[in-house]
Amino acid sequence: MREKKTRWFRYAAEDAKAAQAELDELGTQGWELEEVGFFTATFRRAERPRPCWVEPARWTSIRRRDETARADYLALCADAGWELVGEDGGLFYFRAREGEEPVPLQTDGAVEWEAVWKKALHDQVWSIAGLLLYWLAYAAGSFWKDRPRVWELFLSDYLMAAQLLIFLWLGLEAFLLVRVLRYRARCRRAAEEGGPFPAPRRGAARLRGAWPLICGAFLAVTLAVVLLAAGEGEPEYIDGYAAYTEESRSVLASAWEYRRFDQTEGDLWVERYDCRVGWLADWICGSLRAEEEEEDGLTRRLHFHGPAVPQAADLGFDGAWTYAAGEVEGLILRQGDQVVRVEGNDLDPKDASALAALETWLAQAPPCIPPPAVVG
Repeated sequence: MREKKTRWFRYAAEDAKAAQAELDELGTQGWELEEVGFFTATFRRAERPRPCWVEPARWTSIRRRDETARADYLALCADAGWELVGEDGGLFYFRAREGEEPVPLQTDGAVEWEAVWKKALHDQVWSIAGLLLYWLAYAAGSFWKDRPRVWELFLSDYLMAAQLLIFLWLGLEAFLLVRVLRYRARCRRAAEEGGPFPAPRRGAARLRGAWPLICGAFLAVTLAVVLLAAGEGEPEYIDGYAAYTEESRSVLASAWEYRRFDQTEGDLWVERYDCRVGWLADWICGSLRAEEEEEDGLTRRLHFHGPAVPQAADLGFDGAWTYAAGEVEGLILRQGDQVVRVEGNDLDPKDASALAALETWLAQAPPCIPPPAVVG
């Protein structure tokens, strides 16, 4: 018969009662808590296992006032016959001293609520809510500062996977927040009614105890996916650095870009998006038109011209808009779920041969070179 065993044992602060219930159950089976480790606990066989007591660890900051209060409380517990076995996951694990049978540290539900659980659950709520608020504020601030093309995330399977992982993680964090709020309300009601505090279900409590590992796995997988995405869409340079092409594709769309820098023939920029869903084509087409009207957006995207308002034109496509700003002229087309933008110097966006070549080009499956009538 084994004399010792080590098993998974980690609970979050709000699941102290679930940890207490498991220790009590193991005690009835002849197992005594010996040590609390990192995500595990070690138990030993004992003829009369000493009882344990679990409660949220208060005064966890490094401020001198909290350190003093913590030391005073642990000294009080020691005087009452309880020794601290360990601290993990925001919980104190006490065990009765050898040869003593101390009374539980908390015997009055109302006092336990005011002295222990009220602040512990309040801190847990703000710990989770603070993380959610930070990420939401960071995302909002980054969007406001950089004004990214959010739809570009849908042009890469890796970036879409990263989005899914991040939203899944935030959703789970929000679920945990709601759960702690509900459990706090149940504990408060139990204290008011003089009943015992509810013990969470063990399986769910163990899952919450593993949340740091789950977060680590989410972070590792997300970083790996983002690194894979960083290798996508590398530009292929033509004639040194005189021009380049860039391509990306996903299950929702494929994108192809050609850009030329030439003082003799003039600069040229061609973008093509072949979408598999209409809402993405609508989004891209609207974004490209709006981009031409915003000076900040043009600067960020390296458009070497001032703002211009695209004007609708009847050119034989499902949608067409032309614009001009100084020496630069441009054309934005929508044909089915395809979107094209052509912009350059000495460009005639209404030239019949160029438009016919564009229509032929759109009928070809990407990737393919832009039509000679456009590239020149």
